[in-house]
Amino acid sequence: MSIMKTLTLGALLPAAFALAQSSTGRLQGSVTDPQGHALPGAEVRYLSVAPSVAAGMSSVPLPGETVVTGAVSTDADGGFALAGMPPAVYLLCANVPSAPYIDPCIWRQSLRVTVPAGATAKQNLTLEKGVYLNVRINDPIGLLPQAVDGPWTPRKLLVGVKYGTGAYQGAANTTVDSAGRNYQLIVPAGMAFWLWLYSSDVALTDANAVPVVAPGAQIPFETVAAQNQSFTFTVSGPASHAQ
Repeated sequence: MSIMKTLTLGALLPAAFALAQSSTGRLQGSVTDPQGHALPGAEVRYLSVAPSVAAGMSSVPLPGETVVTGAVSTDADGGFALAGMPPAVYLLCANVPSAPYIDPCIWRQSLRVTVPAGATAKQNLTLEKGVYLNVRINDPIGLLPQAVDGPWTPRKLLVGVKYGTGAYQGAANTTVDSAGRNYQLIVPAGMAFWLWLYSSDVALTDANAVPVVAPGAQIPFETVAAQNQSFTFTVSGPASHAQ
């Protein structure tokens, strides 16, 4: 390669690199509680809002459009930074794996932020503290699956809460052991709920050995700040119509 060609390529490469860099943007911010205390180790999830078109009961991105998604954890000061993000409007969600902070995408509205090309967008998130709802299902006769529920696992038992005018949030099946199953959900404090249990396969009794309504049960309770809620039920046998 001639010296002239080498010099020409050397001059073009920085310009091409700068052009490539300017076609993406950056996002930075922090995650704190309402008092402004940093929340280190929070998981910030992002999802781009791509132009879409209706497809049956749902929608799909327009041809040529892609959805950008990912997650980042906050540092010791509660801060986070993302580089190389395609310009778009992004939805932001956040949770703290080790504490019951309310994820805005579950109980509130997700934040929207626009990331421009060649610039930095800034967006802070404030998370309120909720409480844990823990539900233990003892299964002494082994009628429920001996594995944690997965995305495609047929459910023999549904556990969750209803609130407001009929809204519903499901609890996650967190663990399974030889004696039963555990479910958990982070819920806001200071609210009225109905614990909802549903199964067409098994019958349940509460902690006092009283049968709960089958196949669905709604048990009212209210949450109080800093007080986790716990319930225990026991599988007493197959559902009456399943015997």
